[in-house]
Amino acid sequence: MTREEIEREIADLESYIKYKQDSIDSTLARYGSGVRPGWVSADLSIDGAHIANARRQIKELQSKIEAETQQ
Repeated sequence: MTREEIEREIADLESYIKYKQDSIDSTLARYGSGVRPGWVSADLSIDGAHIANARRQIKELQSKIEAETQQ
């Protein structure tokens, strides 16, 4: 991957994180944090896992950029 491709991938992942966080915020605004349908908790958990995975991917990509810079 070129540096530009890595930077674009990072930007895409950051947009994806924002989209998922907005989804979580919307769901919480609608159903709150108390008693709610089981699928709501499942969706929140899945979205949270997707965000964590995207953040991990960003860190890996940033490491590639740093490695390139040090060479």
